[in-house]
Amino acid sequence: MEWFYYLQSIGILLLVLSLFPIALHFYKKYTVKNTSENSIKLLAVKPVSYKAQILLIEVEGKKFLVGYSDKGFSLLGEIKHDG
Repeated sequence: MEWFYYLQSIGILLLVLSLFPIALHFYKKYTVKNTSENSIKLLAVKPVSYKAQILLIEVEGKKFLVGYSDKGFSLLGEIKHDG
């Protein structure tokens, strides 16, 4: 009778562990949809020197020029289209 409880415990453990991949699948499925609406897109990269670049990025429909060097990032400005 001891073996029955042992096998029952292993069965319950396997059932619980099998639920983790299913939960992870649904977590990724619903979080990716929410983050894709507010994604950051890298539109262009222009090297200025050996250690510096200018990046054109789009965040939530707005375009920004960002400078990047070995000292870090700095916002250069926002691109606005009048029209």
